[in-house]
Amino acid sequence: MEIYFDNSATTCVSAKAADAALRAMREDFGNPSSVHGKGAAAFHALNEARSTFAKYLNVASQEIYFTSCGTESNNIVLQGVAKARGKGAKILVSAIEHPSVYEPTRYLLSSGYDVSYIPVNQEGIIQLDALEKMADHDTALVSIMHVNNETGAIQPLRSAGDIIKSVAPQAIFHIDAVQSFGRLPLDFAGWKADAASMSGHKIHAPKGVGLLWLKKGVNIPALILGGGQEYGFRSGTENMSSILAFTAAVEECYSDMDSNYAAMQKVKDTLWENLQRLIPSCTINGPLDDRAAAHIVNISFPGIRSEVMLHSLEAKGIFVSAGSACTAKSSKGSRILTAMGLDDARIDSALRFSFSRYNTVEEAVYVASAAADVVNEISGFMNFTKRKQRR
Repeated sequence: MEIYFDNSATTCVSAKAADAALRAMREDFGNPSSVHGKGAAAFHALNEARSTFAKYLNVASQEIYFTSCGTESNNIVLQGVAKARGKGAKILVSAIEHPSVYEPTRYLLSSGYDVSYIPVNQEGIIQLDALEKMADHDTALVSIMHVNNETGAIQPLRSAGDIIKSVAPQAIFHIDAVQSFGRLPLDFAGWKADAASMSGHKIHAPKGVGLLWLKKGVNIPALILGGGQEYGFRSGTENMSSILAFTAAVEECYSDMDSNYAAMQKVKDTLWENLQRLIPSCTINGPLDDRAAAHIVNISFPGIRSEVMLHSLEAKGIFVSAGSACTAKSSKGSRILTAMGLDDARIDSALRFSFSRYNTVEEAVYVASAAADVVNEISGFMNFTKRKQRR
């Protein structure tokens, strides 16, 4: 038996997305820049894909730019704004951003840029009063993720947008929507946002395709120059097979978003309820109410290191993570949980469980039972070792 509860790291490619990719690779393989019929067909398919994303995001199709991933989209905004505004500009990001935002800001900070981090509370939600104090007329960019990739905490973007546009109207408000796109409704207009990043492989499309929404009138210089693709903003031959697979995946997500979300919430609730009953010492890291996304839950098992728990569950065919996949091999504790002010015991014993529409309540029950078995096995071994040492 194999249970995959690591969908925030990546998801399996859906059958429809895979079929769309295969057709583009084997049949409709033209280059959109070619002037013959095969190229014209590809160009038409590219425009149709752009229109599909624009429809679901409620934006203009000319504001949609295809990229290679969420990381590239985030870097385009962060480094592009820094390049355009210069070192005198202030950049604000939340303290719990994904490495694809955090690491570029660390680079910019080391290069002399003015970068500050908006603090969060113990539930991993940004402190709006701090944002209001930090933003000012020198602020060029504010970047806040929608859903945190480790805890599932949903950030109050509407309130944040109101503050930003009131205190720093000249600032570009960027949102990393990688963990929410295709799962939760996005309201760029209501949030007063100017840019947003999304990724394909989080919603059952292949790896290697992403999207950047950039509001008309927001000027960011192109970082990749060449043949002038993507309206001259991101040169390079378009990855048509992945773009069309991404389009198929997003159509699936939006066609049944509410029921998919409800199903993932039920899986999450079932897992947590069973874990509480079987392992009373476990604690949840992040909000417990509707301020947390349905597809992510972060839970600590005090006294048992994350890696030990993770590999013990893997031995039972259960795949989870100890944090962001982009930093999974780091020996340091979670930067996100540290920013939340959690103690070392909770941080060192935390696991992330993340779900997709393909997961079931039955799987959640099994995982909770397996986790309880692991805790009992490890606790028993640790107690035996302590008794032996005392002799």
